[in-house]
Amino acid sequence: MRPLTRFLYFVVLLPIAAATADLPRDAAEALTADFADRDRLPESTVPDSAWYKSGSQDTWGPKAAHYPPVRVPAGADPIEWKRARVLAVAKHYLGLPYQHHHIPAWAPPGDAGAPTTGLDCSNFTSWVYNYGLGIEFTSDVHMQADGPKAPGRRLSANEPLAPGDLLFIMNRDRTKLTHVVIYVDPEHIIDDHADGVRVRPFTGWYTNSFSHARRVIE
Repeated sequence: MRPLTRFLYFVVLLPIAAATADLPRDAAEALTADFADRDRLPESTVPDSAWYKSGSQDTWGPKAAHYPPVRVPAGADPIEWKRARVLAVAKHYLGLPYQHHHIPAWAPPGDAGAPTTGLDCSNFTSWVYNYGLGIEFTSDVHMQADGPKAPGRRLSANEPLAPGDLLFIMNRDRTKLTHVVIYVDPEHIIDDHADGVRVRPFTGWYTNSFSHARRVIE
């Protein structure tokens, strides 16, 4: 697998770090302890040598491999740990550019000829759950939002949100669903948008055009 450069924005890590505050020390350390090993796993079942052959992939590149599940550390609450794990994985990709790709390492030449790594919003959310927990679901934003392939459970309008929930966002005039983000806390979300993966304030467009949420971990 090609190494992927991490671009970390340390000024936005505090909201995510808060999600681990109640975990036992060993459980908190286990959230990221296997990242180096998982980074060495093939991102796709398609061999690297075939990634860029003409006609061998769709325009979004090779599909993601299914990552193995993880074991919750002894003494940790399974739901709390898995939610914190999702946020830790999302943080792992802070700064990854926004591109219409299925896997982070696929880097076809861009308009200027330079390689372009990245994911889009719904490939990012599906990648985070796959890489982090071995939970695989569709990378299509509309299929993630609703229908037989949608992950987890759709929350009712009055249910409180929890870290790791998927929040679906409509366009500004609320005529169609266009985006998905990961909930961090009442003031923050993390998503892959125009300027890449960032922790952002849960305000403005994100709240005004919020459609509904889905919970994968419960």
